[in-house]
Amino acid sequence: MKKVFLAVISAMIIALCMCSCGNSGSGTASTAAKEINLSEVISTINSGSPNKMELIESVDDLNKYYSISKEDVKSFGAEIDKSGIDEVVIVEAVDADAASRIQAKLQQRYNSKKQQGASYSPEDLQIIKNCSVKTNGNIVSMIISSNAGAMEEVLNSAVNG
Repeated sequence: MKKVFLAVISAMIIALCMCSCGNSGSGTASTAAKEINLSEVISTINSGSPNKMELIESVDDLNKYYSISKEDVKSFGAEIDKSGIDEVVIVEAVDADAASRIQAKLQQRYNSKKQQGASYSPEDLQIIKNCSVKTNGNIVSMIISSNAGAMEEVLNSAVNG
């Protein structure tokens, strides 16, 4: 099962790379920031996941779960497994200051999940310890999953590809 999941994720990474390479525009170098559809990234990340994830659809829900101000959010993609430990949250902040505030909120959530894992399950705690909150420019992510490495590769491909 793990090999099948990794094969699916690898195929998705290749597909994302091919799609991003096909958009060369007018042939001139662009200094504008790359537009990333974070909902599509979330969909790609979780298409091979065996867990049933619930989509967080609105900025109001993002605020409800993570206390992230909607004024700080340019775009986002997020899913949560309410019956497990998995959470995938990717937020594009409006600027660097907003990214810093979002990073702090997601770090708070990560620390809370880590504390919960310590009191419930050593296996869950180990999964959480292998994950983290990361910032890449104005993109802030918190990916908590046993498949976090593969999920982060998909995100990095979309952001850097």
